[in-house]
Amino acid sequence: MRFRISTPQPATLYKKVPIPDEFISVNADGQRWGGDIRIGDLTGDGNVDFLVYKSLGGIKPCFLGAFTLDGEPIWSVGNKDLTAMDADSEDILQTTSPDRPGPVAIYDIDQDGTTEVICFLIDFDEVGAVSQPLSRWNLEAIDLVILDGKTGEIKRHASPAELRQCNAYVDGELHLSNYVHHRLMIANFTGNSQPQDFVVKLGNDILAFNHELEILWQYTNRWYRYSKHAAYIPAVGDLDGDGRDEVNGGHFGLDHDGNVLWEKYLGDNMDAVLVEEWDGDQSNGKEAILSGGGQVLDGHGNTLLELGMELVPHGQEIRYGNLRLDTAGPELVIRYNGHHPDLMVVSHSGEVLSRFQADESPNNTGLEIIHWNGENEADLIYSPAALYDGYGNKVVTFPNLPPPTGGKMGWYHCFPANVCGDEREEVILYDPHSDAIYVYTPPPFDATAFRGYKHTPRQYNARLID
Repeated sequence: MRFRISTPQPATLYKKVPIPDEFISVNADGQRWGGDIRIGDLTGDGNVDFLVYKSLGGIKPCFLGAFTLDGEPIWSVGNKDLTAMDADSEDILQTTSPDRPGPVAIYDIDQDGTTEVICFLIDFDEVGAVSQPLSRWNLEAIDLVILDGKTGEIKRHASPAELRQCNAYVDGELHLSNYVHHRLMIANFTGNSQPQDFVVKLGNDILAFNHELEILWQYTNRWYRYSKHAAYIPAVGDLDGDGRDEVNGGHFGLDHDGNVLWEKYLGDNMDAVLVEEWDGDQSNGKEAILSGGGQVLDGHGNTLLELGMELVPHGQEIRYGNLRLDTAGPELVIRYNGHHPDLMVVSHSGEVLSRFQADESPNNTGLEIIHWNGENEADLIYSPAALYDGYGNKVVTFPNLPPPTGGKMGWYHCFPANVCGDEREEVILYDPHSDAIYVYTPPPFDATAFRGYKHTPRQYNARLID
């Protein structure tokens, strides 16, 4: 049964946050743009701050700028106008908005009580000292750095050979779709009281590091050909209940020490994966959720649920939440037909509860779960740029949101976060080719209910995808 709502309710635009002018770039057509965005409390004052960054050739981060919820600059590092000769053509590599959300994370990685920025960053001394061209398709001239969140000063720096040897090639063949997603995912591999490690997939290589930027382990992925690739961005979480995190790569699962839990081909278009509690038994750890074929696996790779390729021909995105109060949850929402607005909500038992079409967007991606009505009410589904309930009704719209820019990359990315009010979540939207961030809150808005921003894996390991 589908309950129909005749008129979606408008969200309250809490704040339009301008990216500071000194962090803005302007293209040849006069369009102002900032770049990719991350969120977190950088200053320690209990409010959310923002970080914008740009990348040489769209891949290699070379400029980061931090600013407040009021749009006031905090610090910046790097060069937003960096160029270099392109080793793969006769062109010049320009600094642009990142091709994909990339290797920049905000988190207290050393657990000293203050926030850091963990990221890749161009080695400016090396780039300035050499005359040979640079390639977008390898990690030459890239360092790992940890920056102080308050000042932007470098707290730790490393240039591991294992990182710089990573590239987009396998046996001399270029595999771009397998390479361009360089997301740092914060994890707890070493068993500390709080996560102090991270993992990143770089083409065919998965590398794990600790908070001192020492490499913990390295894994070589076997599935790199489109559309039979492993997950573009791995997910992390405790799959065996031992208090340490494992890695879900779709066709592979890795233990906290990098040892293989499973390696098997599980279906085409394994674009998105999660680690969430599914079977209701927290003692045995969480479960691995896969977009390809709509699957749920236990920590050994055994199948708990499989919708199959007929129901999910191209699992572009998958998310998990309490989407319906009339069924025993949790439920899944899947963008099941590739880059199209086709969504389905699936029950815990595998029943398709609803199918519907969200609004069209430039790339038809950008799926998220929002606790819009609080933790005890049904979650809502974000798809650019509205909120839908588990029945497929559009229930919330975002007024005063300008149209997306920048071609297919100009859709609105979404961070769910409590940034200004009660236990209900706000929606933070940004277009990497725009010059502002939009923060929407559920009405009625009560500023006195705010108890401070909380930084959780939903923010620092946000599942942003193209």
